[in-house]
Order: sequence, then structure tokens, then C-alpha cells
Amino acid sequence: GSSGSSGMAFSGSQAPYLSPAVPFSGTIQGGLQDGLQITVNGTVLSSSGTRFAVNFQTGFSGNDIAFHFNPRFEDGGYVVCNTRQNGSWGPEERKTHMPFQKGMPFDLCFLVQSSDFKVMVNGILFVQYFHRVPFHRVDTISVNGSVQLSYISFSGPSSG
Repeated sequence: GSSGSSGMAFSGSQAPYLSPAVPFSGTIQGGLQDGLQITVNGTVLSSSGTRFAVNFQTGFSGNDIAFHFNPRFEDGGYVVCNTRQNGSWGPEERKTHMPFQKGMPFDLCFLVQSSDFKVMVNGILFVQYFHRVPFHRVDTISVNGSVQLSYISFSGPSSG
């Protein structure tokens, strides 16, 4: 008997979503918790579109998005962060720095903390987004736009 587990080892309770088709919506088991890290790994498509988005939302409707992370390859490139409540967007937080490149792979990590989301791109802290709504309401992650996904993985709070 040989253990037939090959490939990457994912820690944490929830199994990763492997090569999901975009647009993608998937459940976050148990919702967001302090210390949970979500990794979105993929490649920006060079052909179509000028933007993509990762949404941490309540349900699948898209009317309640606690955190909307939206890189745009327009006007020199910038990233919009926002929150949507009952279908209405709040004030945009723009970061006029573009850590993504068209046609290039990326590793995007969202670390949930009590006060904010910490967003790391390719291992480097990119932005902090302070919670506008209670993050424990979030039970769904969605990704759309000009991006191809390799996987979305979840690693829980490390014990100890």
C-alpha cells in the first residue's frame, strides 16, 4: 500500500478549489474567521478585458460584498477596494500601484484579521483594508474578470 497523494500539500480544513472556471463563486466553509488565510493563485489573461475582481460576499447574489478587490489595467493601473451593502457601493479606496502584470502568474493572499484584511501579492504586503461590515457574515468568495485560476486554497489559524 502506497499513499497516492501527489502534488501540493494544502493545510487547513477546507479542500482547495482546483482550476475553477471564471466567473467563479464558491462557499467558504464556516465563513471568515480571524486568522483565516485565503490564497488565490492564477494568471492574468493578456488578451481579454482590463480588470478582474475578488469578492468576499454574503451569499451568491453579489448585493452584499464585505470586501471587493478590483485591479484595473487602466490609466496606468490601479486597484480599487470597496464594500457593497444592500446593492449600494461605498466610497472607493484606490491604490495607484499595480502589482499584477498581464499574462503573468500571481499569488494573491488574503489574511483575515480582527480589524482588517491584509492583502499580500507574491508574498509582499500590498494593502490593508479595514472592515466596514462584520467579516463573519462572509460565506462566499467570487472571482470574475480577465483572469485564469489555478487554485483557491484555505489555511486556518495556526494553532500554537
